Amino acid sequence: MTEITGLPLGPLMTNCYFVRDTETGDAVVVDPGGFSPALVRQAELVGKENVKGILLTHCHFDHIMGVAQLKRLTGAPIYLPEEEAGFPADASLNLMGMLPGEQLRPFAADVLVRGEGPLSIGSLRFQVLHTPGHTAGSRCYLIGRDLLSGDTLFQYSVGRTDFPTGNGATLLASVRRLAALPGDYQVYPGHGDATTLE
Repeated sequence: MTEITGLPLGPLMTNCYFVRDTETGDAVVVDPGGFSPALVRQAELVGKENVKGILLTHCHFDHIMGVAQLKRLTGAPIYLPEEEAGFPADASLNLMGMLPGEQLRPFAADVLVRGEGPLSIGSLRFQVLHTPGHTAGSRCYLIGRDLLSGDTLFQYSVGRTDFPTGNGATLLASVRRLAALPGDYQVYPGHGDATTLE
């Protein structure tokens, strides 16, 4: 059974999710957008040694500001979309320029998420969907009947497309693809409340 715990983090209160296998204790942290006492507490609650991966839906600053420190805390490998391998080091792509005076602690991918298909991290099994539009590399991750949608899909809304590598027509195609998934899913978006695909 999978348990998902959300924490709003960072300057834009981006949703970070701890996805945990309740049988094995293995956990994956999705989009740590800041490093805070709440994040440290949650990592200690699941067990730092049980965090098997840091998984990114895309690499805008508000989704990655806690990555370097969380890796230092847990030792977990960083998984990010292959199209965005250069984003962490490029403020024009990760949009850190929107936060004058702030600096992103440097990090690089340990694993590049390529294409689509199954992705195993510890005992957790994700299905990767490439859903470009908000950014070229945006990914959604299915696990069971749960959908971690990043900034592709929100409750009654979608992500912006006016940043570098964004494209409105491409995002619309990605959202239509999500809408065509069979059955209903619990949706955990990058911002705002959890919702359902329906």
